[in-house]
Amino acid sequence: MRVERRDGETVDQLLRRFNKVVVAERITKTFREKMHFVSESEKRKEKRRRAERNRRKKALQQAQ
Repeated sequence: MRVERRDGETVDQLLRRFNKVVVAERITKTFREKMHFVSESEKRKEKRRRAERNRRKKALQQAQ
């Protein structure tokens, strides 16, 4: 990953732009996924857990 510094751009602005590119390309997410092997069944279980959590959040928001 390489980001060229623009004329008159501060280091803070350059870092902010770099971080946006990293997030947009999902580099950190891909890296974290490849750090440890996760079986397909574990991925499905996690997906179900997240879906259930989101359903509960929606139900609580609608109740309020």
